[in-house]
Parts: sequence; C-alpha cells; structure tokens
Amino acid sequence: MQSKILLLAALSAVAQARFGVEGAAQAGIQALSAFGAPGAAGTLAGQTPGVLLAGANACAKLSLADEIVSQLGTDPEVLAGAAALVAAEKNFNPNAQSIPTLCSDASLPATAALRGIVPLVDPSVGGADIENALSAQSLKQPLDATGLSVADIVTANGFTNFTAQAAA
Repeated sequence: MQSKILLLAALSAVAQARFGVEGAAQAGIQALSAFGAPGAAGTLAGQTPGVLLAGANACAKLSLADEIVSQLGTDPEVLAGAAALVAAEKNFNPNAQSIPTLCSDASLPATAALRGIVPLVDPSVGGADIENALSAQSLKQPLDATGLSVADIVTANGFTNFTAQAAA
C-alpha cells in the first residue's frame, strides 16, 4: 500500500512538472499592469493559458504576443513579457502525439522585436536539447527571421522534430 502511495505521489510530481508550464508566461504578463489601459494586462494574462494548451493552434500564442504589444506598448518590460510568451513551451499530449507543433506562418509574430525568438519544447522530445538551447539564445539575441516562420527558423538551425501548423 505504501509503495502505491509513493508511486502515485511520484507520478503526480512528474505530471505537475510537465503541465502548468503556462503559469510563468501568465505571471509575466500579469505583472505588466502599469502599462496600457486599466485591466488590459490582466485580461491578456488570462488568455495565456489557452494559447499554450495542447489543443491550441501553434500560431495563437504569437498572435497574442502581438496583441500584448499592441495594447500595452513597446516599453522594454512589455517586450520582455511578450518575448517570454513567444518562447514559452506549448503543451502537447504525448498520448495523442509524439512531437510538438510549431507555427508555420511567416507573418507571425508581426512585432519586429519578437521575430526570431523560438519556443522551448518538452524535454522528452528528441532534439529538445538543441531547440531549448536555441530558444534561450534567441531570447538574448533573436535569430534571423527575414521571411521565415518560427518553424522555418528552427529547421534552419537544426531542429526538425515537430509538426508545422498554419494559423487558424
């Protein structure tokens, strides 16, 4: 009985480690309440979990990042919050798919300061070490995104273990 409880606790910890990754991006956007119209940051923050869930279109978070900049402005704090959303890992259901989806729309994100930033992927995905290092690098120094989608950028930089998804 005790071993079953320990196993359940361990499985719960693993599930929590992979689900709920959207919380950091949400908190970062919520913290931007000094920018834009009253309540705008909270409303935008409330949309972040939905665009990072497994069933969401991969381009939706890029559109939301553009909307954050549009509503809250181009202050460096706002751009950093929107960039964190662009780089955030989008959940995926490993029981339904084995690789993540990345946006193949070359027009997203439209905000120049957000272009060339690529997302984190689940560490269980083959090649995740390459992609996650690339994501961290792109937050510091965005990659060349001229005419390229996020999917194109990561492919050009050696990560191909994903499904490209067009904007809905």
